[in-house]
Amino acid sequence: MFAKRLITAAALIALTAGASFAQTTAPATAVKPVVPPVVVAPVKPVVPPVVVAPAKPVATPAIAPAPVVAKTNLNTASAADLDKLPQIGPARSKAIIDARTTKKFKDWADFTARSVVPANAEAAIKDLVSF
Repeated sequence: MFAKRLITAAALIALTAGASFAQTTAPATAVKPVVPPVVVAPVKPVVPPVVVAPAKPVATPAIAPAPVVAKTNLNTASAADLDKLPQIGPARSKAIIDARTTKKFKDWADFTARSVVPANAEAAIKDLVSF
């Protein structure tokens, strides 16, 4: 009985070990043909033409003229009026008032010649003042 078990065990070992010791070749890989992708043009939906009624004429509103801004007279304006001008503050308005007390400004050339305010302030107020 021992011999029978021994032979059975040897047979089982031989069967299981035989597969692991066998030489096998690598499976051949099949080359797949390259198939170019199929390009399908997008289908545009069929849209019925839209019938548009002729546009109604739009009444253009009358363009209001720009409001006339009263110019500030440098010879008669108060310090508060001068402060409202761009780039003219309390110190510059005092300088303008001090300059006109000695002699009134004749025109723009006279005002710039006296160098009462810096050039950038002069350029800012040029169109907003009168004499």
